[in-house]
Order: sequence, then C-alpha cells, then structure tokens
Amino acid sequence: MTIHILLFDNQGQLLSHGDDNLMSQYDPNLHLIWIDISGPNNQAFFNKHPQFGIDNLDFEEAHRERHPPQIEAYSDHAYLLTHELMERENYLLLDRSHLLMHVNSQFLITQHLKPSISVNKVSQQLIDNNSIVTPEMSSVCFAIMRQIVTDYLAVMLALEERLNDIEDEIFDASSDDLLTELMAFSSKLQKAKRSFSYHEELLQQLLGDDGQHHIGFDYSQLSYLYNQFERLSSRASLYQGLVSSLINGFISVSAHKTNRVMMTLTLVTAIFLPLTVIAGIYGMNFDNMPELKWSYGYFAVLILMALIAVSGLWIAKIKRWF
Repeated sequence: MTIHILLFDNQGQLLSHGDDNLMSQYDPNLHLIWIDISGPNNQAFFNKHPQFGIDNLDFEEAHRERHPPQIEAYSDHAYLLTHELMERENYLLLDRSHLLMHVNSQFLITQHLKPSISVNKVSQQLIDNNSIVTPEMSSVCFAIMRQIVTDYLAVMLALEERLNDIEDEIFDASSDDLLTELMAFSSKLQKAKRSFSYHEELLQQLLGDDGQHHIGFDYSQLSYLYNQFERLSSRASLYQGLVSSLINGFISVSAHKTNRVMMTLTLVTAIFLPLTVIAGIYGMNFDNMPELKWSYGYFAVLILMALIAVSGLWIAKIKRWF
C-alpha cells in the first residue's frame, strides 16, 4: 500500500505533499486534504483515522471485476466509483481499472489497486500550480473526472487512426494477426461502451439531483462530463460497427484469396491429370504395346502432352480463370 497526501489551506494553496506522516499536521478546520491510496490492505489507515467515516468494505466491493460505475451518498460525503484507462504500453486495448473516490468539500480520498493515470496527472498539475482552482475538494474530483474523459478521447482518436490503417492493410495481410487484433478491439469496445453508458446514467442522476450527493459540481461541469461520456459512447458504437465491417472484410478478402489459390490448384490439376494418365498408360510396359517399339513414339507422346498442356492453358485464358 502506498499513500500520497496533498495538504492545502482553506484558500486552496498547497502547503505540503508527501506520505501519511502529513496526517499529523492535518486539522479539518484549517486544511483541505487529498489522500491517494494505491494498493490493497488499507483498512489500517481508516481504522487509525475514523474521522473520515470510510468503510473499507466499499473498496473491496468496488474492485469486483464487473462492478459498474456508481455513486452513493453518505451522511457527510459521497462515494463515487468510476472506470479509468489502465496504464500499460498497449493502451489501444482499452483496458480499464477501477478508481474509487470519497469526496466532500473538505477532503478527497482516492483509492485504486493499480497505478492511476488520471490521479498521477492531476496531482502533478496541482503540485506544479501550487494551488487548486476553487477552495473545495470537489474541484479536484472534477479535474480527475475531466482527465479520465480526456484520456479516453485521446485513445479513441488513436483507435480510429489504427482502424483506418487496418482498413488499408487488410488487402496485403498474409497472416491472421489483423483478425486477432480486430477481435480484441471488438471485445474491448463492447465493454468500454457499457462503461460509458453507466457513466452517462450516473451523471444524469447527478444532473437531476439538487443536492448532488455532497459533490459540488456545478451544472456546467456536470453537463460537460455528461456530454463527453455520451460522445464516447457514440464513438464506441461507431467504432464497433467499423470493427465488425473490417472483420467481415478481412474474412471476405481471405476467402477470395483462398478461392484464387484453389482455382490455381484446380487448373494445374486439370491440365496435368491427362498427362498423368498418358504417363501411367505407357508406364505399364506390356509386351504387345506397339508404340513401345516405334522409333518416334517417345517424341510423339511428348508432343501430345505439350499440346494438351497448351490447350488447357489456352482454354483457361479464354475463360479468364487466371
């Protein structure tokens, strides 16, 4: 378990950042605080600091593999579960991880099992700026959500470029690697679309709730996030349709190539089958075969075989079989 803390004064100015030793300086009446916890086994921290009123069961429940994004209201803070992109080299695979946030105007606690792209980016921005935009932690929560959306949009645009490249590569593909990649995209886009739809419903719930579950997002912020996730959902549907078309196109091209190969093999077989029959007949070596004692028999058979081969190729050319 790794803990990173950013401590602010009531005006939003950054006072210090570091590990959990900063908790000794924290006064809820004087400070705003962002506590980021990465990794499992964080119950000891919340047992030591019960003033936040957080139950570790939320964290364990939230990290079930298929747990959807959701929001819950507690007496003094909101529980917000969202999905963000997982930090990995092949980001186009759209692998996602869970990010859990407990937030009110005074504190923000983020929890995640694996390194968080959005948390790292936003925390670095706050350290560089030495302050937050408005003196409440809901603004930091919004910054994280906005960063999540930005990362998703960047990956979706990169995915669109990759799909355009695949569309050009299909005709020259010599293996099934492209089909494997497209099948992976289809599965990931389906899961991403489902996640985006959950986010839409969550934000629509916030838009219709005047209290906003202790999350101090204004209408413009909520509208921005809702519109962006709606846009992401539309793009996921569009790309999923494009991937399906590319899969069908790949299969069609592969089938066409297979048919061309089979046609060539059939043509070769059709031409050489009569030659094989002739060679088989004269290979039997019966004593009463008159052609065996004919001095021009060998050359006559070769000429006959050549005529058969040329005639077969000529007929195939007329029929446009190759």
